[in-house]
Amino acid sequence: MDRTLELVIAVALVVGGLVLALGFADAEFLWFRGRPLGLVLAAIGVLDLVATLARRREG
Repeated sequence: MDRTLELVIAVALVVGGLVLALGFADAEFLWFRGRPLGLVLAAIGVLDLVATLARRREG
């Protein structure tokens, strides 16, 4: 996959997770609450962002 696309996906996960956690904390999606789901998405995005940036530095 293209590294730029990976970076865009990681940033979208972080932003989407933070919006969900902060803006829709009391919302329910099936059996998930907004804040925990948003925090999990943001954490996955941060891990993906770190991995993508590490690969970019290696070359």
